[in-house]
Parts: sequence; structure tokens; C-alpha cells
Amino acid sequence: MMLRMKERVTISVEPEALDVARAEVEAGQAPNLSAAVERSLTAAKRRRAMREYVEMWEEEFGPIGEEAREWARKELLRAWSETSSSTQER
Repeated sequence: MMLRMKERVTISVEPEALDVARAEVEAGQAPNLSAAVERSLTAAKRRRAMREYVEMWEEEFGPIGEEAREWARKELLRAWSETSSSTQER
């Protein structure tokens, strides 16, 4: 397994933008602010990849029906809740 080094960065954001991350730390859902922000950025990356995949699918096969979209939303939420509760860093 190849270990990847983390990169230290300095950023400036509005305090309100960090409310969710701070709440995760306070609730014990993330060990620190860096981990909470990293999880949020990773989730945004996955959402973007999923949108791109759906766009490619629809170009190839046509629009995805609302019933299938609703099923996928529920399944993704279920999978996310199962994974996020079992992979918390402590």
C-alpha cells in the first residue's frame, strides 16, 4: 500500500462556511477541523463525478426517469449513512 502525504495549506473562508465542519467535530463525527473539511471536499468531488457520469449516461442512452432517480437518491443516502457511521475517525 502506498502512503500518501497530506498537503498543508492555508485558506481563508467565511466563518459560516465552517459551521458544519465545526459541528461535526463538536459532535465527535470528525477528530478535527481538517478531517471534517477534507471529508466535505471529498464528498463534493464524488458528487461532481456522479453528475458527470449521469450526463454521459444520458447522452448515450437518453434521460433517466424520475422513478429511477428517486430510487438512486434513496440508495445513495442509505449507503452514505451506513459508510459515514462506520468509518468515523476517532
